[in-house]
Amino acid sequence: MKRIIRLAICVVLCAALLCANMVTADAASGFFSAVDMLLIDTHLEGYVDLGSGAPAQGACTDGKYAYFGFVSGGVCTLAKFDVNTWEYVSKEKIINMGHSNDMTYNSDKDYLVVANNAPYYDVITLIDPDTLAPVKDVQIKEDIYSIAYNAKRKCYVVGLSGTYDFAILDDDFKVKEKFEGVKTGYTRQGCDCDDDYIYFVQSGGSNILVVYDYDGNHITDIPMTSSDEVENIFHVGNTFYTSLFYYGNKLYRIGFNGASKIAYHVSYDPNGGEGEMKSTAVTYGESTKLAANTFTRDGYFFAGWRVQRTSDGKYIGYAGGASDYDWLDEADVYDYVLYDDEEPVSSTVRYGSVKLYAEWIADRYEVHYDSGDGAGEAYRLSAGHFEELTVPELDYTQEGFILDGYTAQRECDGRVYGYRSGSKKPEWLEPADAHELYRFRAGDTYSAMTPEGAVNMTAQYQYAYTFGEDGSTLVEYVGVDEKVNIPSNDGELKTLAEGAIRDNENMKDLYIPAGVNAMQKQSISNCPKLRNIYFEGELPDEIDGECYVGKDSPVVYEIRGGQPFCIGFLTGQSGVSLLRLHADSLKKTYAERFEKSE
Repeated sequence: MKRIIRLAICVVLCAALLCANMVTADAASGFFSAVDMLLIDTHLEGYVDLGSGAPAQGACTDGKYAYFGFVSGGVCTLAKFDVNTWEYVSKEKIINMGHSNDMTYNSDKDYLVVANNAPYYDVITLIDPDTLAPVKDVQIKEDIYSIAYNAKRKCYVVGLSGTYDFAILDDDFKVKEKFEGVKTGYTRQGCDCDDDYIYFVQSGGSNILVVYDYDGNHITDIPMTSSDEVENIFHVGNTFYTSLFYYGNKLYRIGFNGASKIAYHVSYDPNGGEGEMKSTAVTYGESTKLAANTFTRDGYFFAGWRVQRTSDGKYIGYAGGASDYDWLDEADVYDYVLYDDEEPVSSTVRYGSVKLYAEWIADRYEVHYDSGDGAGEAYRLSAGHFEELTVPELDYTQEGFILDGYTAQRECDGRVYGYRSGSKKPEWLEPADAHELYRFRAGDTYSAMTPEGAVNMTAQYQYAYTFGEDGSTLVEYVGVDEKVNIPSNDGELKTLAEGAIRDNENMKDLYIPAGVNAMQKQSISNCPKLRNIYFEGELPDEIDGECYVGKDSPVVYEIRGGQPFCIGFLTGQSGVSLLRLHADSLKKTYAERFEKSE
């Protein structure tokens, strides 16, 4: 069994075998530590048009048909089902049959026997199994809530109302022997018996199966794995059944000892591939190998079996962020648990027959690089699924920003690669579940990015400017543009900090916005290609004499009336003084020309 992580297919160990701690008492050694339950149907009452809310109380079988008493509004609707197909056969409404709490089949006399229970505790009703019509009511000397018949012993087992005690009756309903039962504290429901044991099902928050022998000895109590209210128990041969009520009347095959093991079939689906495979019969608790895959699909390789149970359509998988797998609705599955060829299974599908779907992975997939909000040519490549690829160096640009890696999204399911809130491990996630996207950087390597289709790698950009807390100071510029227009930060920018623009190998022209009135020491340094600095406002009042440090001195311009006016070269302290003289002269000359032009 393995787990398919979307970035890669990872193999994990999965404990498929049920580790049972058997009851230590010798008489109980043949029983399981819990009742295994195989779901057959979830809505029995739907076949008899009673709507939800009509519980199936008593139930029994004659070996060919199963009979259920659905009680609603003081009326028992007795329904008949084929035990081989569980198809509905017929029904009959019967009034005045009380709670119809339990029933059994007397094979010697060929009638159904219904324990009426409240309010007719001492009345049983005989039913014709062919017509489902009442034959007669019989009053007995005991108040009972449950009943079962054993043909070999020619006797009935009954639960005595108001107690946990039980009695053995002969086939004329006369008491042969009474026994004291264990006071479990659970609600008493139905009973059944075979040649060796007597079984009472009881409910109350959880359910138990209480087992006795015919001498009245308490053998064991076995937990039942559903919290829905258990109502009855009956059997055909070594196969036992029960129905549980929770607005659905769920029908189960159950196993609780070696003779009552549950068998089911595992079927195989090509899921887009070609070929045919026979199903595999698996007995619960016995290790059985799955079949080796014989399906094929051009352009794909087989990755394992995805497991779905047929009872409710759920899959074995991991929910987002979960460390343990579970049965999940398909929409809730983050990763599927995949079974390998010929993997041994025994209890993985204990809750219902299953279908295995072949999981296919494309031999090759494509990776599409896109410039996103920037500029640059699209770049595409194709790779084998496990081929290692390296994120390339691409010339994607966006003015005022720098390339800051790539985010990834798969086309096959729309998932993005990122982090859940609070997680430090990136995963393939639904976009709504991604707190932050992972960024692939140039030089990073990757493989097995998608099971099929393409992965879109979209360029992301980081703002090239960093401002101080109050927004008045440019702390750092890290862009790669040749022409750099420092933003005014909505008019807040006043100062270029020390080291704000340094070690820039691309910048040729620098535009400083109006409002900047201070340039600190070495605010511009080691920019070998810088040739021109343009002040879009007046020259700053505070210019450190060593604000610019570099091999060559850039030409300084002031923008007046939209036109650049050269006022000198930015050199040391003396150069700054000259700049001021030229700037003042320029202002005066410009003002005079402006007056004359008017």
